[in-house]
Amino acid sequence: MDFDLGFGRKTDTNSDDEVQVLTRRNALLKEQIEAVRERIDGLKKVSGKEDFLSIPTSFVSNPAPIIIVSTDLQLREANESFAQLSGLGEDTLIFGSDALLLFAPDFRQKVGAALKKLSEAGKVDPFEAELSCGDGSYRPVMIAPTKMGPTNNDCFIFFFDMAQRKAMQKELDIRQSNLSALAEAIPSLIWVSSADGLVTYANEQFRTYTGLALDSGQVNWRELLPSEDRKNFAGTTFSLGQVYADFQTEVRLRREDGSFLWHLLKVVPFFSSGGVSMNWLVIATEIDDQKKLSDSLMVAEEQLRVIADAMPQIVWTADAYGVVDFLNDRWFEYTGLTGEQSLHGGWRLLMHSEDLPKYEEAWRKAVKVGEAFEVEFRLKRVLGLGSKKNSQSLYRPKTSSTKVEPRDPRRDYLWHLCRAVPLKTPQGLVVRWFGTWTEIDEHKARN
Repeated sequence: MDFDLGFGRKTDTNSDDEVQVLTRRNALLKEQIEAVRERIDGLKKVSGKEDFLSIPTSFVSNPAPIIIVSTDLQLREANESFAQLSGLGEDTLIFGSDALLLFAPDFRQKVGAALKKLSEAGKVDPFEAELSCGDGSYRPVMIAPTKMGPTNNDCFIFFFDMAQRKAMQKELDIRQSNLSALAEAIPSLIWVSSADGLVTYANEQFRTYTGLALDSGQVNWRELLPSEDRKNFAGTTFSLGQVYADFQTEVRLRREDGSFLWHLLKVVPFFSSGGVSMNWLVIATEIDDQKKLSDSLMVAEEQLRVIADAMPQIVWTADAYGVVDFLNDRWFEYTGLTGEQSLHGGWRLLMHSEDLPKYEEAWRKAVKVGEAFEVEFRLKRVLGLGSKKNSQSLYRPKTSSTKVEPRDPRRDYLWHLCRAVPLKTPQGLVVRWFGTWTEIDEHKARN
């Protein structure tokens, strides 16, 4: 049946151009009417079928943005949600227009291929694309084409707005990039491992130190430990769901050349949404030189104490602030004080009342200016000296002994000479004091 709406009739006032325009409009209307007729025939065929009855009768009321596209990629309909999402108006959402123009140029071929696959296979997986918006921008969307139209020539395309998710993903990528750059800039070894010790991330310092590449296979960081230390990181100490707080410890880690260097290990657990520790961030800072220096200092300090205990004078050391932290055996033998009494200034009770102010003033001045300290004073001897030895130390039981002469009951106070010198850094900062109290009573008596 031919439809003639009279648009093609030529009047005396019509020009040739007007005739051509009316002719094209007449042809378009005929095409649209034919498409409507085809859809009506399709609706008649499926209107009584159960599959069709399960389809919403009005996709326009669906809150999701939807368009209907024919298999020849022509736009059939678009609901209000789609118009709001895209910002396109009636002048763009025209029946029979090219549906691919609704998408960004880079995605038109992908959308066309997906609709062709849908027509042939009846199914296509959702995928990401970009929608061409009315303001000239492109909006990231997830599209899901589905064969739900009333005829074999139509399909629905559902749109899911991905703009907010993409913005969040971009922000997350920026933050991760910044964290990765920070991890690469930090001189410490940094890695992330699962509960079984497999490394899932490691910075350049870790890869350089160990000589291991994560892309070469599974890397278990526990294999970097000496065999005797691995048991400390097995079982409940470092297991799934067992570590709920960060901790630190000192370990030896194998270097690429096979040597083991001491590191300070800082371990921080990562938690799942259920509050279970699933992964661990590990930061290892090399302290090998400090560790060896500390061990050497401990040996040297022990040797110093042995030497100090063998000396006949009272030997003591103090920190940079003048607080005494070591006294040799001779001190306890001579004063009879315990370590606790000595720490709390009990020695002041044994110093002559006339000499105590002079001693303390000279000591305060020496600590303040960091210069050598020397002063003479009288110190009271303990009663019963030599009958019962008190060898308590501030830090350890004393094993050495010093033979002392019996107390001379004729004198309660004996003259002593105190000398103390500071140990300084190359920059001139005092780090420790070394001092002695030497008995000079006979020397004073002769003079």
